[in-house]
Amino acid sequence: MLESLLHLSVEDMRLRHALAEPGERAGLIDALAAAFQRRAGELHCAIRTYLPPASVRPGGLLEGVALAHKDVFETGAHTPGCGRPPREGTPGPIATVLQRLQDQGALNLGALAMAEHACGATAENPHGPTLANPLDIAAAVGGSSSGCAVAVAAGLVPASLGTDTAGSVRMPAATCGLVGLKPTRGAIPADGVAALAPTLDTVGVIGRGALDVACVYAALLPAGMAAPALPGDMAGIAEYLSRPRRWRVASTLGTAGARADVAAEMTRFEQRVDALARVDACPAPDLDRLNRLAQIVLHAEAALTLAGSVRRELATLAPATQAIALPGWAMPAIWYRHAMARIAPLRAAFLASHLGGADLLLTPCLPQGVPDRAAVTTTSPAFDPRALAALHRHHAYINYLGLPALVLPAGIDAQGRPVCVQAIGAPGSEPLLLAFAHQFALPFSALLQR
Repeated sequence: MLESLLHLSVEDMRLRHALAEPGERAGLIDALAAAFQRRAGELHCAIRTYLPPASVRPGGLLEGVALAHKDVFETGAHTPGCGRPPREGTPGPIATVLQRLQDQGALNLGALAMAEHACGATAENPHGPTLANPLDIAAAVGGSSSGCAVAVAAGLVPASLGTDTAGSVRMPAATCGLVGLKPTRGAIPADGVAALAPTLDTVGVIGRGALDVACVYAALLPAGMAAPALPGDMAGIAEYLSRPRRWRVASTLGTAGARADVAAEMTRFEQRVDALARVDACPAPDLDRLNRLAQIVLHAEAALTLAGSVRRELATLAPATQAIALPGWAMPAIWYRHAMARIAPLRAAFLASHLGGADLLLTPCLPQGVPDRAAVTTTSPAFDPRALAALHRHHAYINYLGLPALVLPAGIDAQGRPVCVQAIGAPGSEPLLLAFAHQFALPFSALLQR
């Protein structure tokens, strides 16, 4: 019974709940929680598990759907640990995003592991075991929403909420062959969510497929905002995502300097898209400049956000946390003011040059492939700082510009690991990005059968 409740999609879970007799639904909810607790314990991906309610709110988009989320959200009963050892604290009001999921009938089964204070591009955290990639034990798991990716890839839940400050939803999704959505800045409320750099922070969604992500994303939107782009019901969302379109796509996939096997997979993906789209090559963004500005904002705001932790816990803070928080204390204020002042004009220039005549822009995600876990673990003899830096090179600048972006699996490399690409859109284009992923992403089942 427990095994049959793993690897289910949002649609499967909702259907099981709907078909169960009313008197059987409490037992089904308990079974979902038991399956989650057992596998989460084996994988070390959950910091805390929750007892589910006996019933859920009926009639919602996510009625009976079991989810679990990064340990940064106020639940109303527990204060988030943010990747640190559990501590006592007075819980705040439930985060709006969790309340909206609950209002749509979703279950919250647990708080998932993460890099300390969301400061890390991998699953490395000195306060707990390093998580294993369910697709390949030798491969890295991206961070900081690492537990989200592990739980979804291992089939514990069909989708999960994380946060993305410099790629922290998209990197773990890419390393585990999942769909990861970072919405437009401000589209999803952040109250009740532990902050790192508020200008860059975004609540995002990781799921096995675009339909799973789209259903959770639609549930996060305020009432009345889902239509007409994303309807408020499962059938309507599926129809929207599957609707035939003549795509207009700009692509920088050929400019990546990618490893040969990764480049070959991206080329095959681009050719597949080209059969149903107009694909035009365009120059790559100025990554060095944009990422430098994003880094200034990250350091400056993290220094303020984590000031209390630095004062209280400096001796036990992870090296990655110190590397992000401490530079901001010494940074000239004029650097931060300059970086903030440049966001609007640089976003306008980016949209004009890369998305002026296109629905979306395709960029590489991890052009050197998913790295070995040892190569990006700072305590490993095989640690390569270049491999660690490469994880967020194609992600951080999008947070700075405040644009929506989505990663999707596009192929399988010579090592049997996923090759993902990134689709970037104009503000508010999340439904279009999800439709693109629904139509072109490599099914997750193909990664399991590699």
